[in-house]
Amino acid sequence: MIQPIRTLLVAGLILMAPAQAMAQVGRAPADSYRDDAARALISRARAARARDIAGLRSYEGLMRERIYVGLSTRRARRERGLFEQERVARLRWSADGERVVQWIGARQAIPVIGADTRRDASPTGGTVEAAGAEAQSEMKSELRDDLLKEKDLPGFAFDPAGDKLAFGEDWALHPLADTAEAYYRYASGDTLRLGLPDGRSIVLVEIQVAPRAPDFHLVAGSLWFDQESASLVRATYRPARPFNLLLDQPEDAKDVPGFLQPIEAELSYITVEYSLQELRFWLPRRFAMQGEARVGGLLTIPLTVEWTMRDYEVNQDTSSIPITGPLPSGWSREEKRIEGKDGKTSQVTIIVPRTDSLLRSSELSEDFGRRSPTAFTDQELEQLRGQLEALLPTYHRFRPHLDYGLSRGLVRYNRVEGLSLGAAASVPLASNASARFEARVGTGDRDPNLTAEVRRGPDRSYWKLSGYYHRLEGIGDWNNPLSVTSSATNLLLGTGRDQFYRATGGALEYARSGSRVRASVAGFYEKQDSVSLHTDFAVLGRLRHDTVATVLAADPAHVQGLRGNLRWFSGLDPEHLILTGELIGEVAVGETSYRRAAAIASASHPLPLGLAGAVEVGAGALWGDELFQRLWMLGGSSTLRGFDGDAARGASFWRGRVELATGAPGARVSLFSDVGWAGPRDAWNLHDPLASVGVGVSLLDGFLRADVARGVRRGSGWGVHFYLDGLF
Repeated sequence: MIQPIRTLLVAGLILMAPAQAMAQVGRAPADSYRDDAARALISRARAARARDIAGLRSYEGLMRERIYVGLSTRRARRERGLFEQERVARLRWSADGERVVQWIGARQAIPVIGADTRRDASPTGGTVEAAGAEAQSEMKSELRDDLLKEKDLPGFAFDPAGDKLAFGEDWALHPLADTAEAYYRYASGDTLRLGLPDGRSIVLVEIQVAPRAPDFHLVAGSLWFDQESASLVRATYRPARPFNLLLDQPEDAKDVPGFLQPIEAELSYITVEYSLQELRFWLPRRFAMQGEARVGGLLTIPLTVEWTMRDYEVNQDTSSIPITGPLPSGWSREEKRIEGKDGKTSQVTIIVPRTDSLLRSSELSEDFGRRSPTAFTDQELEQLRGQLEALLPTYHRFRPHLDYGLSRGLVRYNRVEGLSLGAAASVPLASNASARFEARVGTGDRDPNLTAEVRRGPDRSYWKLSGYYHRLEGIGDWNNPLSVTSSATNLLLGTGRDQFYRATGGALEYARSGSRVRASVAGFYEKQDSVSLHTDFAVLGRLRHDTVATVLAADPAHVQGLRGNLRWFSGLDPEHLILTGELIGEVAVGETSYRRAAAIASASHPLPLGLAGAVEVGAGALWGDELFQRLWMLGGSSTLRGFDGDAARGASFWRGRVELATGAPGARVSLFSDVGWAGPRDAWNLHDPLASVGVGVSLLDGFLRADVARGVRRGSGWGVHFYLDGLF
């Protein structure tokens, strides 16, 4: 269980392939430097990279490292914690090649299965059971051995006289490499003057580095140097474009199924900063990296790595670290010789205390598991992102590309279109901007769908202008009848009961995503028309005793207005309280006029006897013209399990669900009941709702979910639901 997660983490840190092949010998292009000051400083900085730091014999410091890997989807109500780690160590560096690491504290967790090394792993008591207890026991037993073997993480291998940019496994061409001018342009930036306690001042000078091409193995960045010594004191950078498996490793991409394409990895920033010690030496202070891997339109995997250094002691002849001599009972010490990439050999000593001492160290933070940045503030990181985006090259996203087949949801199946096949062309336009054109047609209605959109900005914050012709839309605010899951269910069982309409028009949308909050707002104009049933085929259709439900007619209308959505969540650890919420709002004016709003909230928490409970409630209303396609609809996996997608509809609604589950998040069995009502706004009804009960099975803290439900009030049918992102 632990090894696959470590493999994922290493892949995220290394970010695929080395860049040595880019190096070439030749004269620097004439446009490499915008000014002579930048040329002179880069030349001095190259010499400083290989220069020993005069007078620095040794230093010690306390280092704290944090790593977080998550798991989510675009439409998920909350993110799951896939892996978390915090480690604290006392480090000693010596100019003679001696390196010492004394581990002080360490903690690991896999929240999606309920494993945390600081909890007691008892399969029969508490809330950690079965798989979670087994993985937890494995993590604890391996913790000390892993620390003894550790040697490669950036923060534990920093040489003050070596490469200070923390490029990891050489995945990008260094901006200070001898051949870098062939791939980068340099320009002087800001200047900062710092006053020292002794009355002197230090001048820091910025060099802006812009890549010449949109290549993953190049970076855009801001490098700050001490003007006097040309030492690098701060660097912030990111790849010139996201990693894309199809573009960067096409041979490997052939082995990936189409519905998982594209596979991408995007780093929003890498930053490293140094502090001036003893008023002489620039030594590492803090490092942070944040990115996200994406698997098709199905999964997103956020990654955050941070470390900080403090409590420096410089040029001390004695050390508080027990480098030699006897150790306390239960401690371990291991010595090894490690050859660096520069050919130099270091003598490394690693000291590890008892496991219980590591797990209960007072140096471990109290906010572990909160997915919050600690090395840098949110404001600092937002500023860093903005600076880097301005340095990215024109056409940085991708070269023109054609998608078809199973990638990006271009194949789907439903009772209106039948089998719908599409193709999409993506074209870069300018820095951080692209256009996309999509066309599709179905074997059922044979009505062509055309969409064109222009998008500017990264995934976390972008504007999108779109126009569309006869685009098929699902009626409802929670189910997605055009998803891969819905298409597979429709094709296999023919159980889809969702309603649809056609929309022709355009929209201007702004969307922003943070670590806990996602928001979007769009102005739109649409001509909306009805559709009809065109196919009832299903692979297992003969096993059905009912007929395919009729597609109800939408109201023809011209609609213009504004719509918005806000989602948030709090908590990642299923062994503690987790809250989620969603707000939906829409206003239309003109020939058709209405207002609609809804709010949904949920909470989950462990219970006694190794159980866990969750509750979700929601309500909404529509005022003004009651178009069929803008009514609230209840039914299906997101609202009322055991009922069809349009089991209840009206100008207002309320709903709730309650679940009781076994406590281990890795694999749960749940008993649940859903209840809800929809109808006229002036006839609000609390006494005659639809209700169902059922049993469900989930994996990875509800990320994968399967339910069997039966209507027990105003319904008597059975429903089987497969979906992502359950409460449990």
